[in-house]
Amino acid sequence: MSRPITLGIDLGGTGIKFGLVDYQGRLLRTRKISTPSKGDPRRVIDLIVTETRSLLGSLQSKKIKGIGVGTAGDVDPATGSVRISPNLNWHNVPLKRLLRRRLNYPITVENDANAAAWAAYVVEAKRQVANLLCVTVGTGVGGGLIIDGKLYRGTSGSAAEIGHLTLYPEGLPCPCGNQGCLERYVGARAMIQEAQRAIQAGKSSLIARLVQNDLSKITPLILQEAARRHDKLALQLWNQVGERLGIGLASLINVFNPEWIVLAGGLSRAGSLLVDPVRRTIMKRSFPSAAAAAKLIISKLNQDLGIVGAGLIAH
Repeated sequence: MSRPITLGIDLGGTGIKFGLVDYQGRLLRTRKISTPSKGDPRRVIDLIVTETRSLLGSLQSKKIKGIGVGTAGDVDPATGSVRISPNLNWHNVPLKRLLRRRLNYPITVENDANAAAWAAYVVEAKRQVANLLCVTVGTGVGGGLIIDGKLYRGTSGSAAEIGHLTLYPEGLPCPCGNQGCLERYVGARAMIQEAQRAIQAGKSSLIARLVQNDLSKITPLILQEAARRHDKLALQLWNQVGERLGIGLASLINVFNPEWIVLAGGLSRAGSLLVDPVRRTIMKRSFPSAAAAAKLIISKLNQDLGIVGAGLIAH
């Protein structure tokens, strides 16, 4: 008899990814759609239900063990409610209950970075690493912790919200209610905004030429290309983002002393452009023994890490 599979859903601020996942974390089929603008919960749930029915329609229902949803934000794992999600602009959305009303499968809802951390532990570390920190650097910044081989959620399920470490106490306001959060300075959205501001202020850059002066078309891939072509502004932006992320990680290394730090998400695809300044900053700001023990890794699953983790958590 074939083993059951699960459906993993990675719900982010800009995209929703779906994947059929087996018990070993292998992706059997994937699909991606855009998240509705402003993240209207009703529209998002309608889309998830429609895509789920379409994806599972050709499969025998007995093969589907359950559905796991990894979503950006502060999630209550007991109820499956999203308390707050700055990227989706959600407040107190009972996601599990709303999906369960319309989909006849067991449903698990987890923070997306927690799901990614579990996938990194099961699939990439093959459960051989006891302490692992996973950092997702995409639209925003998320984090997940594996401590002694177990996913660590904390008392209220809010652990490892790395993106909301305070980087600058008097810094930019964050939708979470704080100001100066790491996420406001690290991540695709923040990086693109800084590039736009610099060019609008008169900074000469290859970036503008690559997008035919339409600054709304700047993406992390554009910033990568400009940096690879030795553009000063692009190189400065990658170095700045890497240093800021490194400051946050250095503190976490001193607190949690992980064996692996797994970087995932869109910005991690920049490779050495991001990793080199991160590593330099970690070595400068962490305890030497803790910094030396922390292996910095770019996820091979990368953008699929969240889908796989959501699927694995539902197994």
